[in-house]
Amino acid sequence: MKILQLIYESFGSPFGFGGAGVRAYELYERLARKHEITLLCMKYPGARDGIIKGLQHRFVGIEHPGLIKSVAAYTFRAAQYLSSEAHRYSIVVENFLPATPFFSMLFTHRPVVLQMQGLMGVHAHQKFPAYLSLPMHLVENLYPRLFSNFIFVTGLHSLKGPFNSCRHAVIPNGIDARLLDVAVREDDYILFFSRIDSYTKGLDLLLRAFGSVADRFPRTRLVLAGHEATRVDDLLALIPCRLRKRVLYAGFVTGRQRTRLLADAKLFVLPSRHEAHPVSLMEAHACCKPVIVSDIPELQYVTREGLGLAFARGSADDLARKICSAMEDPGLRKVFGERGRKYASNFTWDDLARQFDSFLSSIVRETEAGHDG
Repeated sequence: MKILQLIYESFGSPFGFGGAGVRAYELYERLARKHEITLLCMKYPGARDGIIKGLQHRFVGIEHPGLIKSVAAYTFRAAQYLSSEAHRYSIVVENFLPATPFFSMLFTHRPVVLQMQGLMGVHAHQKFPAYLSLPMHLVENLYPRLFSNFIFVTGLHSLKGPFNSCRHAVIPNGIDARLLDVAVREDDYILFFSRIDSYTKGLDLLLRAFGSVADRFPRTRLVLAGHEATRVDDLLALIPCRLRKRVLYAGFVTGRQRTRLLADAKLFVLPSRHEAHPVSLMEAHACCKPVIVSDIPELQYVTREGLGLAFARGSADDLARKICSAMEDPGLRKVFGERGRKYASNFTWDDLARQFDSFLSSIVRETEAGHDG
C-alpha cells in the first residue's frame, strides 16, 4: 500500500509534538517495512521535505512563526495537495482536529479513514474564546458524519455520533516493548509527563495540590516534562515562591532520558480535564509506576484495572489527598505498578501496528473489489 497520513505535527516542529505525533511515528516506522508511507505535515520555519526518522515527509503551508496562520495555511494547502496528488496513494488517513478539517473525502476517490483521538466537547468553550470555540464545536459535531471509515484511539463510549454502523476499529496508543524490561526505582519526585497545557492537562490543579503535598513531604519534588503549550514560567508564577524551587521542568525529552525520567519517578500524575489514550500514561504503566488520574470516562480503566487512584475531576483538594495516600503507602504503589506493567504488555506498538495494517488493508481490498464489481 501507499499510505498518505495527514497530521499537522511532526518531529522537530516548534509548534509541538504530542501523543498524536508519537503514535504516527511509532506505527508508521513499523509499517514502512512493507508499505510506502508519506506524512503530510504543517510547514514551519526551516522545514524541508525528505526522510525524517525513516519516513517520507511533505511539508505544506507557510514558514510563519505564528500558530494560527500556520494552521490555516496548512489546512488550505493540504486540500490542494490532496486534489492534485491523492490519486498516487492507496489510502488516505486524516488525523481529526476541529481546527483543521481538510474535507479530504471531497478531493479523492481513494478510500479515506478519519482517525479520532477524542472530542473536546464543552471543554472547547472553557479553553478558547467564542470566535474559535463555536466553529470548533460545529466541526466536531458535524464533520465526522461525512466519513464512513474510522479509527478510534479511545473507546466509542467517549465519542458522540452514529459511529457504530460505520466501518471502524478501536486501536489505542501503546508502548515500546523494551519498556517492559526496564529496571525501575523510586526517586523522590512526582512526575507529570504530557503537553504543558494548563487547562486541558489540569496543571493548575496539580500545582495547587502540590502545595499541600509539599508540606507533608518536604523532600519531594514535582517534575514536569513535555512541550510547552503553556509557558512553565507562567504556571510557576501562580504558586508561592517557596514552592517554585521544588518544581522542575525537564523540557521535551525523548529516548533514554524519557525512559529514565519515567522509570525513576515515585508516582505519575495526569490530572487532565479531557483525554484520549495518553501515550505517556501507558509508558508509566510499562515502567511499573503507580498513577493518579482524574475520574473522567476516558481514564476509568485505571481504577477498573487496579492500576492507580482517581480523584474527583476539578478538585485540587481531592487530588492532594490521593497523592498523599499513594506517597504514604509503598506497598500500594508496588501493587499498582506491577499490575500496570502487566496491563501495558497487552499494548505494544508492534501488535498495534499489525492491527492498524490489517484495518487499512481490509479497506483497500474492499474498495478495489467494489470497483472491480
